[in-house]
Amino acid sequence: MSRFTRLQKLLLALIAVLLAFALFTNGKGSTIKSIVYDPLVMLKYSVLDYPIETLQNFISDFNDLWQVKQENDALRQQLAESDQLSAMIENLQRENAELKELLGTDVAAQYEKVNARIISRNPEVYNNQITINVGSADNVALDNAVVSAYGLVGKITEVNEHTSRVRLLTSQDQLSMVSVQIHVSDTEVVNGYLEQYDLEKGAFIVRLYTNTDQIKIDQNVTTSGAGGVFPSGILVGSVMQIEEMRNENGRIVYVTPAADFSSFEYVSVYCEVQP
Repeated sequence: MSRFTRLQKLLLALIAVLLAFALFTNGKGSTIKSIVYDPLVMLKYSVLDYPIETLQNFISDFNDLWQVKQENDALRQQLAESDQLSAMIENLQRENAELKELLGTDVAAQYEKVNARIISRNPEVYNNQITINVGSADNVALDNAVVSAYGLVGKITEVNEHTSRVRLLTSQDQLSMVSVQIHVSDTEVVNGYLEQYDLEKGAFIVRLYTNTDQIKIDQNVTTSGAGGVFPSGILVGSVMQIEEMRNENGRIVYVTPAADFSSFEYVSVYCEVQP
């Protein structure tokens, strides 16, 4: 049985070859270096050093890219939060201005103003009605006038303890007639009533009881207080167009609403002062 394994025999043979080659090239160190050492160095660099160096460079570049990505993600998040914060600030400023306008609205002595917020506006009846967060517990009653910061928007048609339903003046059911007046001078007014809202013109249709020529474009239209439903002096809008009525006495006036019915969140309800 052999005393050496096959691998041991190969190693001994390789050593013997190297020794023989060294003896044969005695004194020719540079030749050995060029023939044996240099190829080994190149082999080591190609097989070990270069791949390792490449991998290290790749890892370093990947880490740099990852860090840049994280920084970009952080910046995007900051920009998103900045946009959201700006939107919140703008919304709060608008709400603040709206509330200030409501607080500054004149109220007749026999009425108290109850401020409310819209809690429901069904898209299917968007122009017809809204629900607000005040009710009988807040002294709200049927037919109370409801105003936004800029003018009349409707009246109370249903009252619960803590909520109420408001029929808007833009409703197409023609149940929101309002007695109105136009101040044509310091001492003279022209009376009429708001019949309905014209969707195509985006204006109220007001029928006047007289065919006076004193009505002018941009004159203010306010509630008259006739009938005792609404207090007088609430702004409804301004005259946009004047038309004569055929075979009838009076005139038709188209009135641009003072309130923006597409954009308001707060309203006030004119409630009668309890004795």
